[in-house]
Amino acid sequence: MIRAENVTKIFGSDPESAIPLLEQNKTKDEIRELTGQTVGVNQASFDIQRGEVFAIMGLSGCGKSTLIRCINRIIEPTAGRIFFKHPERGEQDITELDEEQLRALRKQHMSMVFQHFALLPHRSVLSNVGYGLEIQGRGRKDRQDTAQRVLDMVGLGPWGQSYPAELSGGMQQRVGLARALATEAEVLLMDEPFSALDPLIKVDMQQELTRIQRELQRTILFITHDLDEAMRIGDHIAIMEEGRIVQIGSPEQILVNPRTEYVAKFVEHADPTGVITAGTIALPLDSEEFVPSGERDGIVYRHRHDQPQIRYGQDREGQLREVLVDGQAVPLRRLEETLGEDAVRPVPSERSRVVLTCGEDAVLRHILRSRLYSTLPVIVTNGDGRLRGLIDDPELINGILEKRGHIP
Repeated sequence: MIRAENVTKIFGSDPESAIPLLEQNKTKDEIRELTGQTVGVNQASFDIQRGEVFAIMGLSGCGKSTLIRCINRIIEPTAGRIFFKHPERGEQDITELDEEQLRALRKQHMSMVFQHFALLPHRSVLSNVGYGLEIQGRGRKDRQDTAQRVLDMVGLGPWGQSYPAELSGGMQQRVGLARALATEAEVLLMDEPFSALDPLIKVDMQQELTRIQRELQRTILFITHDLDEAMRIGDHIAIMEEGRIVQIGSPEQILVNPRTEYVAKFVEHADPTGVITAGTIALPLDSEEFVPSGERDGIVYRHRHDQPQIRYGQDREGQLREVLVDGQAVPLRRLEETLGEDAVRPVPSERSRVVLTCGEDAVLRHILRSRLYSTLPVIVTNGDGRLRGLIDDPELINGILEKRGHIP
């Protein structure tokens, strides 16, 4: 949906003089000392797929806000190319658009949500939400109906006739989000939209955005300096340092495999429980820790070498068939069913008589909760029901404290 190729922004009177120095891998400080120019963005490249949330994060001054403004050319990039996949015209090079074409792109296809709301104080909430539609030239009733529908979506339906000054900070940010959504733009550019909010309101807005995104499936470029926020919201995360993108990956990939010391420091204190998955921390069945336990009626059994009392039985296709504890078959229950709203927590004596199973995408937080229902290892299966591996206390501790698993 959005593709950036070596996007570079240099601030100063002679930006072109800094380009050769970037190609020589000179630092920002070295370039400023040699040329007097300031590097904002240094050869940033990424690809955002339709319908995903792509989070860009880093410390203040790393270039993330400059980069997002290069995407819609609020700031003109010094070098590089930016492509937008137009629904009718195919891929367009944004850097080649003239002023009229650029205005049309911003009106119809890209909306922006700012950090400090940028609401018009003399207009009502309903009028603020419909402002982008007014710029598009849509009729009054169409604007009002659409604005009211989007206000209902963000939980501000009764506030349409109020003014921004009458709303709390969190409510004003919802108005800013509603204004961007109302234009039905395929791409939302969000520049640290929740950073000015109190912590509890901030989390509430993150959850609200996630809920709306599940319904609308917009393509979102989200700027933040908060790693936990990036992990809650982003399908992919790009981490910037001194104008460069130093790593791109899923939240789990960033946590489990930081590629630089800079990224490692970011993830050191991050909460992994909502990000790291069962497939990552599970002890694989082909690990040396598993040994054969015999065969019966076409079922092959294995056990963990330090837990001979628990035997895991698979058929010849690898499907999980049964689990024996001290020679007796025990019930198998799916994790998501066990953690459901109607689930009844068993008494302690029963927790050693049931085995829970989960898919590879179950997150660590849910697996931790499963210990309230079963003290036996959690069995991880793939989409075909084949036994993938096991999660016991060592794997849980490893996933929480070390933020890594058994995947190379």
